[in-house]
Amino acid sequence: MPGVPDVTVSIVSSGDVAILRACLDSIPAAAGASAVQTIVVDNAVGIAAEVAASHPEVEVIAGGLRRGFGANHNLACARAKGRYVFILNDDTVLDAGCIDRLRRFMDQNPSVGAAGPRLRHPDGRDQPSAFHFPTPGRVALTTATLQRAGWIMSGGEHIRRVDWIHGAAMMVRREAIAAAGGMDEGFYMYLEDVDLCRRIRDHGWEVAFFPRAGLVHLENSSTAAVPMRRVYQHARSRGIYARKHHGRAGERAVQALTAATFLARAGLARVLPGHDASDAAFFRAHARASLHPYAEPAVEEAAAEHNEGAAA
Repeated sequence: MPGVPDVTVSIVSSGDVAILRACLDSIPAAAGASAVQTIVVDNAVGIAAEVAASHPEVEVIAGGLRRGFGANHNLACARAKGRYVFILNDDTVLDAGCIDRLRRFMDQNPSVGAAGPRLRHPDGRDQPSAFHFPTPGRVALTTATLQRAGWIMSGGEHIRRVDWIHGAAMMVRREAIAAAGGMDEGFYMYLEDVDLCRRIRDHGWEVAFFPRAGLVHLENSSTAAVPMRRVYQHARSRGIYARKHHGRAGERAVQALTAATFLARAGLARVLPGHDASDAAFFRAHARASLHPYAEPAVEEAAAEHNEGAAA
């Protein structure tokens, strides 16, 4: 990689080598005319040797400890040389020109601190990728209507300002993420993307949805094997975010309203076509997690168990 890169791509590996290779294979065509530095964080999942063999141009950060999403991307950002950092999930496959189009858009719009592309499911359907902030008022509206459509700010062909963009793929101006202080490592997983976008906006930058760049996202592949741990992890992060930005009262309100929403959905799941008792039980589990997010182990406990075993 001659000279200074335009973009540093930051990827944290979930341990699935095939998924990671598909992502890495898509980067050269996505980069186009942009010079790219790619960094993969081996989150104590043992992929360093495979990446070195298949993609020797990629820098790998390896270590024995398993860290959270924000902590791992902060490690990559500390080594980033690009003017922009493209925070990217490993369960993504980029369209040709994706990185180059995002980079050119941000070059042309210096007020934009972060921009997110269009996300698609593997079957081609659009995946929501930009949203309104989760304020207590918006959560209350969701409880009253049992609808989340009003949260979504992505879709369509128009470039627009949004509140926050999905952390599966966000290009961030390096000076903007530095001004915001990086990702908050108090979030082990989930909502650190919301929090980062909020702090970027608080520092005077704009956040944009840029649908002229796109990619396929295999949603939740990295934690699909531990659904209950994900449920409790999300509930914890929801509380951390609400407390950080709306105080203790806001946290209590958001968690109670979310529990009420899931309980209502559990009741409906017992009578609506296409649902069954297992759906109702899953919604009730979400409600319990909202009210008692530390009652059951989450993803971070699994990481702590791994780290203790590695140190033994």
